[in-house]
Amino acid sequence: MREYSQEELDRMRVMMNGETAWDKIKRKSREEPLVPAGVGLTCFALVAATFGIKTGNRAYANNMFRLRVAAQGFTVLAMVGGSLYYSHKRKQ
Repeated sequence: MREYSQEELDRMRVMMNGETAWDKIKRKSREEPLVPAGVGLTCFALVAATFGIKTGNRAYANNMFRLRVAAQGFTVLAMVGGSLYYSHKRKQ
């Protein structure tokens, strides 16, 4: 049996699926721009909380953990809202 190179496998995957993973990420980000913003805010809050713990600033770390929870809630609401919006849009 023939061995395929990684490039050939990637090309076959694109031909079968129609888009690469990076193209799918870009398309989904254009469709629902609030979701990547929420993910970015969540990551920022988590890194900032880690920094706060490392420096011993407990109040700052607690505020960043609260921000992380709020950002996660925002992200979930953005995903649900976008999903409802696009399902409603497709029905029309």
